[in-house]
Amino acid sequence: MESIHIPADAVRIISTSSKGDQSKWRVGNQWVKQNTRGYEGQAEVLASLVLAHSTLQEKDYVKYYPCEIILPDGETSIGCYSHDFRDKLQEVTLERLFEANFTSTDPILNDKSLSTSEKFEQIMQQVQDFTGLDVRFDIGRILAFDALILNEDRHTNNILFLYNPVEKSWQLAPIFDNGLSLLSDEKDYAPGKPLTILMRKVKAKPFNSSFSKQLSLYTGPAFIDKLTLIEALESSTDDFGRAKQVLLSQVNDPIFKHLFIEGSETND
Repeated sequence: MESIHIPADAVRIISTSSKGDQSKWRVGNQWVKQNTRGYEGQAEVLASLVLAHSTLQEKDYVKYYPCEIILPDGETSIGCYSHDFRDKLQEVTLERLFEANFTSTDPILNDKSLSTSEKFEQIMQQVQDFTGLDVRFDIGRILAFDALILNEDRHTNNILFLYNPVEKSWQLAPIFDNGLSLLSDEKDYAPGKPLTILMRKVKAKPFNSSFSKQLSLYTGPAFIDKLTLIEALESSTDDFGRAKQVLLSQVNDPIFKHLFIEGSETND
């Protein structure tokens, strides 16, 4: 595991999630994130391993690496790091995109008269109106991935767009920030309890609290090679702890069969 020394002049950035705050630092071209509620770093690394064995290109997701974090006072902790993907582009979350256009996602997401698919379509249509981008397929695939890894933190500030002020163009940011997945929050999902019980407690975001209902929004082709993923997982020297058990349980659940490329789901 790589050790990253946090310089004395590095500014600690408090990143807010739906579960609270997490410390992170920018060191050169790297973003370093500290585990806060459990094993978020291991979950990030494992989530990016899943995407590395998918049909997504490297530019479509952020790769995370495990690390030991050494603070200026010598204190150590565990976390992960990634490389900055923004370059000179401006980042705009889904929620801020709506706010910039004098509205909010709340009236749609909180409307109990709308089905999950209707909420999804209305949000996606407004995104298209604001940016010119049709990201229905891409966001649907992200939600399917979230269901697989039990990501409970895909709120509207965790879907990101990038704006090029020179070309005045928009693009969807790569998939990032998957730390609150695979039961990484040990404060809410206590170690030692049966996985089947804990997994039923996890709630999805943002269109429905049900992962299966959000999973149904993805109607595209299979995109994960299950066989090579499992081979990579078994040969990895990284200690994923409980996250590995959770992922193996998920990939063998028939509800996700359509996400796996034909022929890669044999030899379960």
